[in-house]
Amino acid sequence: MDRDETTPLLNSENQHTPEPGSTTRLPWKLLPQWSQSQWRVILVSVLLMLALNFGNNLGAPAQLQVMEDIICKNHLRSINPNATVTAMAVYDDICKSPAVQSELALVNGWKYTFDVLPSIALALPYGVLADKIGRKPVLIMALFSLVACELWTRIVCWFNLPIRTVWMAGLFQLLGGGEAMATSMLLTLVADVISPEQRSTTLIQMASVVYFAEMVGTPLSAWMMKFDAWIPFWLGIIIMAVGAFVGFFMPETLDVRHDIQEDVFEDNARDVDETSHLSGIKNCTTMDTVFSKAQELISSSRFIWTQPRLLVCIVAVFAGNLDKASAYLLIQYISTKFNWTISRASYLMSLKGFMSLGTMLLGVPLFSSFLTRTLRYDAVAKDLCISRVSAALGVAGYFIIFAAASAPLLTVGLMFMTLSLPFVWSMIGVGTSFLASKNQIATFYSAISVSRSIGNVVSGPLFGSLYGWGVRSGLEWSGLPFAVASLTLLMTLGLITCIRA
Repeated sequence: MDRDETTPLLNSENQHTPEPGSTTRLPWKLLPQWSQSQWRVILVSVLLMLALNFGNNLGAPAQLQVMEDIICKNHLRSINPNATVTAMAVYDDICKSPAVQSELALVNGWKYTFDVLPSIALALPYGVLADKIGRKPVLIMALFSLVACELWTRIVCWFNLPIRTVWMAGLFQLLGGGEAMATSMLLTLVADVISPEQRSTTLIQMASVVYFAEMVGTPLSAWMMKFDAWIPFWLGIIIMAVGAFVGFFMPETLDVRHDIQEDVFEDNARDVDETSHLSGIKNCTTMDTVFSKAQELISSSRFIWTQPRLLVCIVAVFAGNLDKASAYLLIQYISTKFNWTISRASYLMSLKGFMSLGTMLLGVPLFSSFLTRTLRYDAVAKDLCISRVSAALGVAGYFIIFAAASAPLLTVGLMFMTLSLPFVWSMIGVGTSFLASKNQIATFYSAISVSRSIGNVVSGPLFGSLYGWGVRSGLEWSGLPFAVASLTLLMTLGLITCIRA
């Protein structure tokens, strides 16, 4: 029997039985009949995503403005050592010069890379740890490492340290994996309590919070920047820090999936104690211990590398994130190409947020309903179809952005680009459906996190360099990163057509 939005999303063994008279018995039509623990996971996840993304969207345009000002002033002083801050207002055009914009793209591109390098090294170990000790402690560590990373960037700019020292911010992500690990844990928490039939739709609808934060946070930042860019820059990190504390209200979901394995964990704990005792007798070296842990990590993630369909999903997510990473250049690209202020360019980004929200809240659910109810697609076939259509729209959108000679045409490109947003989420849903065991979820999502992080590592300096080269070659080539993004999605579209449900 097909499930609809009013059908309980978990089997009875995972469902809390409502008490007589409970409001959960009411025949809600707009909300799914989830248990209290399910709603708690979803609501806390949404609050976390809202706070972190609103703070980020509030601070990101301001950060770009602050860093551009710093680089512009340094460049002006290199030309005229006697220049004063008052006189610099006369040289606004210098801030849009190829030299300044190339350095700004380079600094942001490599910062993007260095921020995620620790995530690549630690995502799988943290994922295995989350499958052992629980999701909540790993999530909390990731949240506070992310806040520390953002705080360092502001310290560098506030105290006028060399601008390239912002590249050291990624070191703080060693404490918990940062944004990549926080995203991985939120995906895992939701996957723990939501059934496969509704998992992808739920994740995509939750992702709409990200675009709501963009729609509201970006224009608010632009308005504040008219007074002082430092106001939204500091306010953003304050909101993110407050949001990180919401993580303490997240329930632990490991037992939801693994209650039946409780005895196994106890046996494993006894085995560890016995092994530790024997290790003391044999005087094992530290390297022996490290090697043993490495073998355990490889064993825990072997299922990923032996299933071609999972590998295709991971590669697709890599390409999708490589493609989406070009979006961080959008404000700078729009500002330079049309000679707009960063504040004005930020208002156009709020339009992107509005279109993204419509895609996630209306477009995806309606298209999903059409596929499942009219065409009778199952969960995997539905997700595959959504991912393919999204990729095709993304190919068109990024190419239009590259070729756009006017703001209205670029807006059309933005519209198509936003329609490609479900791509990564759908591919994650496809991969999750191919897992053989529920206790592989956190490890698989950590592999997804690594894939996305590698995409960031590659795209940061690559798109920064392409943008710098394009600006120096002429404004008509400044959108070169978006042309590469379009080509990347086109090749990925060819790859995912090989997957069969």
